[in-house]
Amino acid sequence: MRTETVADLLARALFQAGVKRIYGLVGDSLNGITESLRKQGEIEWIHVRHEESAAFAAGAEAHLTGNLAVCAGSCGPGNLHLINGLFDCHRSRVPVLAIAAQIPSAEIGRNYFQETHPQNLFQECSHYCELVTTAAQMPGVLETAIRVSVGERGVAVIVLPGDIALTEMPAEERLSAHLLPTPPIVRPRDSELASLATMLNAAPRVTLLCGRGCFGARSELMRLAEALKSPIVHALGGKEGVEHDNPYDVGMTGLIGFSSGFHAMRECDMLLMLGTDFPYRQFYPTTAKIAQVDLRAANLGDGVRSTSVLSATWPQRSTRCFPF
Repeated sequence: MRTETVADLLARALFQAGVKRIYGLVGDSLNGITESLRKQGEIEWIHVRHEESAAFAAGAEAHLTGNLAVCAGSCGPGNLHLINGLFDCHRSRVPVLAIAAQIPSAEIGRNYFQETHPQNLFQECSHYCELVTTAAQMPGVLETAIRVSVGERGVAVIVLPGDIALTEMPAEERLSAHLLPTPPIVRPRDSELASLATMLNAAPRVTLLCGRGCFGARSELMRLAEALKSPIVHALGGKEGVEHDNPYDVGMTGLIGFSSGFHAMRECDMLLMLGTDFPYRQFYPTTAKIAQVDLRAANLGDGVRSTSVLSATWPQRSTRCFPF
């Protein structure tokens, strides 16, 4: 019976998590992984000419499917080339797992040929980034990386030395039966919804500014616009899910936007921001009231010119409804 290696475990876990393909450029430090994929025969290796393309391709797949996508780069310049694509994936909030192969573990810290420190490099463009140093460590790191990437909607990075990938897995190490987290049901608190409804009812002219956070709630968004008789301005991130076949859409705003979207925001009495942290302060209204609904507390008021707070609550596991 063939003994399972760390690379075999990786291939099995990714298949269990629903991964259908990995984008990358083969290299010696990735040989253990690519060989395991070949023997497994379940996950397709998509060859690219440059690792940057691998990261962007994984991001595109994750964006289109909503599922975990994977890219890989060999040690040194191989995984360094992933950086631009991973920044894009992370800022676009799509679930991507990056496998950053590393030099032989015994050579780390000795100025070895092509030595870099990916666990430091990718910190800024990931929710999770960890170096694997032993076979026993791999199941826990792998499960955490998958769950963080899917649950937090962003990038996770596993740094894996080539020799560790070829190491035999301890017999007692097992993967969890369920690798993918179940999405929680989130909603604003009743008091926040009541406060927001009061503000909307009191405003003669309401404009909606919608971003990628509105994906999956199109029918609800259309009913809201109909009830409020509001124009919908979309941010660039919301263009794909909000603009098409939308009788309330008046275009995009921002540096590459349209005058219709610009004036719909500037001339309203109240602006309701849904699932967007639109960054260009000069395009916001200067006198209107602004309310923002977002899952991420760091986004609240991020681009708004005035940050005088009328009221705010910070419930856990809840969409925040934050008026300015």
